[in-house]
Amino acid sequence: MHSASAPTTDERFQQVHNYRSEDGLAARQRIFQYKTPDYDLPGVVASNITGRPKRVLDVGCGNGRYTVRLREAFPDAEVVGVDLASGILETVPEPTVVADVADLPFEDGSAEVVLAMHMLYHVPDIPAALDELQRVLAPGGVLFVSTNASDDKAEYVPLWQDAAKAALGAEVRLTLSALLERFSLETAWSMLAERFDRVALHDLPGVIDLPEPGPLVAAFRSEADFIGLPPGDFERLLGEVERRLDDHFARHEVLRITSHGGILECRGAKG
Repeated sequence: MHSASAPTTDERFQQVHNYRSEDGLAARQRIFQYKTPDYDLPGVVASNITGRPKRVLDVGCGNGRYTVRLREAFPDAEVVGVDLASGILETVPEPTVVADVADLPFEDGSAEVVLAMHMLYHVPDIPAALDELQRVLAPGGVLFVSTNASDDKAEYVPLWQDAAKAALGAEVRLTLSALLERFSLETAWSMLAERFDRVALHDLPGVIDLPEPGPLVAAFRSEADFIGLPPGDFERLLGEVERRLDDHFARHEVLRITSHGGILECRGAKG
């Protein structure tokens, strides 16, 4: 089972080089190996699924972190990885479907469990995407949505902004800043509470203690296509970031970064 539907969401975020393969996403995920507490995020989802679902849809599944884990936890279920970017699905075992969250090729009420993990902030029309997620969710089913709180990575945004001013004399916004303005944990809670009778927050605060600059430089580099600077400007900016990080680590053993995400567990869909 591997099908496709025409993309309708913002290709700048969904189908740039970051999502033609798992490399960019993996670079951003890598910094979390230094996070404490070390939350088992797929485990949080799996442990809050009741009964024996027949179908689970992992929408915006990326490199399949949740998809694979849920297949292990529910071997009798059809766990489908869904993503708009076909390249990133190459590493995810089938069944997978190339599809837009705004136009899912599944029947009404056909999945007892639906996931939208760290992806809705990319979608141009978030209410329309929520309509579609709610449409495919079976009566009595559960929707899991994750995103970051407004204080997430509060230290690394100023690092980037100050480097941009020094290197280019201009403000260059990180993707993180724009996306959190669109769909932070606080915003998500409000939107989902309008659609579901019960919205439970699994709050997941922590810190990332980076022992050297490499993982953060790689994470910044992975955003090149998102940011859209000319290559020369991007390299000047990244060089300034590296210089500042080298200066920090010459004086400190670690760089501490706030990490604050959350998973919203939604039940009792309103009509």
